[in-house]
Amino acid sequence: MKFIEYLQHYTDVTLLLPMVLVTLFILLVIHIVTFLLTKATGGDYRLLLEKYYELIISITSMLFFIGMFFLVEHRYFDVSEQFYEIWNKYDDFLLLLALFISIFFINFIDTFIIPLKLLYKEEKATLRMMAMIYMLFIFAYIKYIYKNDNYDSIIVYFIIMVVGRFIYFDASFTDFLKAMKNLFLETPMLLLGLATTAIVAWFGFGTEYLLKSNGVVLSLWIAHVFVVIEIAIIHLFIRSSFRKKPDSKYDGYYEDKQYEDDYYGDEDYSQYED
Repeated sequence: MKFIEYLQHYTDVTLLLPMVLVTLFILLVIHIVTFLLTKATGGDYRLLLEKYYELIISITSMLFFIGMFFLVEHRYFDVSEQFYEIWNKYDDFLLLLALFISIFFINFIDTFIIPLKLLYKEEKATLRMMAMIYMLFIFAYIKYIYKNDNYDSIIVYFIIMVVGRFIYFDASFTDFLKAMKNLFLETPMLLLGLATTAIVAWFGFGTEYLLKSNGVVLSLWIAHVFVVIEIAIIHLFIRSSFRKKPDSKYDGYYEDKQYEDDYYGDEDYSQYED
């Protein structure tokens, strides 16, 4: 299929609308269940939602860049042979560059498009690491269930990055245990992310809205784009609702003002001084 044919397929309303409704239904179920659980346990509803948002944003960004790498690697684009000569020579470095770009893309989304003000930097780092582990699950599914070896070279990079997150030259055993503990505590978010992908993949590929011909990873990215757009809309609504009713310990986070850092903003803490 040519690009214009892919575009016509993915913008076909009869296929597009059901996909939008399914992803929206998934998000509504997650929000309702999260609200009921936090109400019963005394947890923070918005904080848990932001963790889910961060994970989905990270997953979506990685899916896109890995999907694009796959398309270039397997020559889906009609470009000159000179381009592919350069690609074959430097593809390892270009893959690393794509992964770094995905990190900057995540920062842009969760800062400006879907501002997540309740998460600490350490929490974001843990959730992004969880997104890499998520990608390993996806690659394992593609390789052993879908019987496709197209992503073998990419799997090595993710394994190295995950291992490097826990074992680096100046890491102590305590640092390792702390990182493992943080990752373990966010396991429910990983399961939630995998469940989201499983449902959209089951529906998308089952209805043939998502195509395998342009790569499984890129098709999953297309499905997750719907989820991210809907998250942006829902998150804006939630922020507006809580701005009108500032009754939690996080009141200052949703004010329209400039933050001095990613942790607390520029609130006045003089009331806590002796």
